[in-house]
Amino acid sequence: MSWERGRATYDFRILQISYRASTCLFLLCGALTAQAGWFTVAGIAGDDRGDYVQVDPVTLRFDGALRWLDVRVSRAAERTSTEGVRFRSFQGVAEVDCSASTARYVSATFHAEPHFAGAPIARFDYPRDRVRPMAFRQIEGNVSARVVRAACAVEPPDSDPTPSGEGPIGPDRGSAR
Repeated sequence: MSWERGRATYDFRILQISYRASTCLFLLCGALTAQAGWFTVAGIAGDDRGDYVQVDPVTLRFDGALRWLDVRVSRAAERTSTEGVRFRSFQGVAEVDCSASTARYVSATFHAEPHFAGAPIARFDYPRDRVRPMAFRQIEGNVSARVVRAACAVEPPDSDPTPSGEGPIGPDRGSAR
């Protein structure tokens, strides 16, 4: 199927193939990125003029309604943490409580440089009695809620979402035995 406009001829089959190829390439790059680790949930990774937040889905761990994953944040300008540390970036472990839809940091390592560069300048562990909520102050969008929803949407690898343990049943999905 072609369409002519002026002297140019457009072949929609080529556009469809190009679209499919670019979609496959995008998915492949996404899979490679996920395999390599960090996934950017806010901002643009590596941008010196902006803030960004990343999570590492490969590090997701489970225990009942609790999930843990690595989170890191790079800031456009120097900030001061709750503990009084002046930093440009930090990496930490977040604990997500799916039953309460909340998240807190259990540890954080701070860097004076953006993009987690240079030697760490401070490290903190946050026990249960010293709650440090996972918050991304002055970053647009409700990033914390998105991270919580995403972490809680993932089922533990050994869990079985169907009560019978047989999986979905239907005309294209198999039969009941």
